[in-house]
Amino acid sequence: MEDLIKNLLQGSIIEINNKKYEVKTKTFYTIEEDNNVSYVKCELSSNKVLVIIPEDNYMYIGEVIKNMKYEQKDSETIFYQNEKYKKTGDGHQIVVKIEFGNENEIEGKCEFEDYEYEGKVISLGILTDKKERADVFAEVINFEDIKIS
Repeated sequence: MEDLIKNLLQGSIIEINNKKYEVKTKTFYTIEEDNNVSYVKCELSSNKVLVIIPEDNYMYIGEVIKNMKYEQKDSETIFYQNEKYKKTGDGHQIVVKIEFGNENEIEGKCEFEDYEYEGKVISLGILTDKKERADVFAEVINFEDIKIS
């Protein structure tokens, strides 16, 4: 997993599930509530984002969706596209280090709630500095799903 993160270079082409994307940014994050948590986000071409959580051996690729239409039944459950997602975490994301990319391209500080259902992830976010929504609909991927050229 660490080798994958090291090999994500600015402008490199990454192939995920047979689709190619250009790597535009690489940013390291933690959360205010637990600074032992660390993860990497890469903004990719085609409005995609790649999230890698090395400690959990967990990755997902998703699309930023403006004004995601979902229904919240209670504090632990949302419904999206007729599927029930359970809350898996929440917190306040903060930037540890921007390896490349500029501040306009990265999310930066974000208040988030994450939900999951059968290999799909919804991350609901509010970018606190930019005062805008940053919702992501994603699918969990495996190391074998990725090739870097």
